[in-house]
Amino acid sequence: MQPKGNQVPGEPLVSIIIPTFNRKAYVADAIDSCLAQTHRNCEIIVIDDGSSDGTGHSLKARYGQGIRYIHQENQGPGIARNRGIAAANGQYIHFLDADDQLHVEKVAIGLEAFRQHPDLSVVYTHYQQVASDGVTPVETGPFERYTDDIYCELLRQTGCRILTSSSMLRSAALRAVGGFANDEEFRSAEDWDLFLRLALRYRFHGISEKLVYRRVHDSMISDDKLAGAYGRLKTVQNARDYGWETCMTDAEFSRLEAARHHVYAVYLWEAGRRAAARQHFLNAANVYPPLARQRRLYAFYTRFLPPASLDLTLRIAHRLRRLAGIVANTDR
Repeated sequence: MQPKGNQVPGEPLVSIIIPTFNRKAYVADAIDSCLAQTHRNCEIIVIDDGSSDGTGHSLKARYGQGIRYIHQENQGPGIARNRGIAAANGQYIHFLDADDQLHVEKVAIGLEAFRQHPDLSVVYTHYQQVASDGVTPVETGPFERYTDDIYCELLRQTGCRILTSSSMLRSAALRAVGGFANDEEFRSAEDWDLFLRLALRYRFHGISEKLVYRRVHDSMISDDKLAGAYGRLKTVQNARDYGWETCMTDAEFSRLEAARHHVYAVYLWEAGRRAAARQHFLNAANVYPPLARQRRLYAFYTRFLPPASLDLTLRIAHRLRRLAGIVANTDR
């Protein structure tokens, strides 16, 4: 077994950071895929984000000093990855979610891209989705190849099309932008926020080969629609502080932000959080002036319609969004 942080003369050190939260059933597969890399100079850093399923005991018994294991209180995947970044010694950093696996050539192919293109800071690849057994292929969407205008393309989308587990980055660039947002509530779409900040300053390169196996299962955190909607809203709001003016007009950006408020409001409503839903419906109207004339109707249906009228509510919400032109670049 390769010792943690083993130095191989002449070969760059790659730090593979694996955040995990109650993924005892899967995380060993992720680690084993790292240990199987043809590029041998890798350190494997597992950040246990407050697991309660015996993950720590299991990993220590199985790998001993073969990995670096760090435990912290539950703070979310972004903060867990930041803990890994702080501990990393590598010139390059590769992220891997605890339920995903790497192709044996993943790191080597990424390094070759960096060697061929010294101006690159981020290399990402396509991936193959697999069933919960980690082997059986399931339908996977097409590869998203971005142009040099990657920042604007990313911003206009409904979320991040770059799989975090496929990304390999120069550690200097990652640290220069401050890593992931240190926000415990930012538990989904935090990768989109990071890649937007990186895209403002650095070059990306996409590889169409499927070099990551992304496990799809019922307990995936990414299935939390409410957290996802909040994260996408937070990302767009953060983008107000950097770069959006190069991509769109103020009206276009306001429409984008209003759409994110609207989608978050719908999921809040579905979760029974009607007061919060009402506020975000009204926020959508406040952010995007063409919705202002609909503010009273928003207030009416979120305050007075009973929960049983949810279907009617959503139809009205969709109609309002069409009236305002907020129909593109939204996931609802």
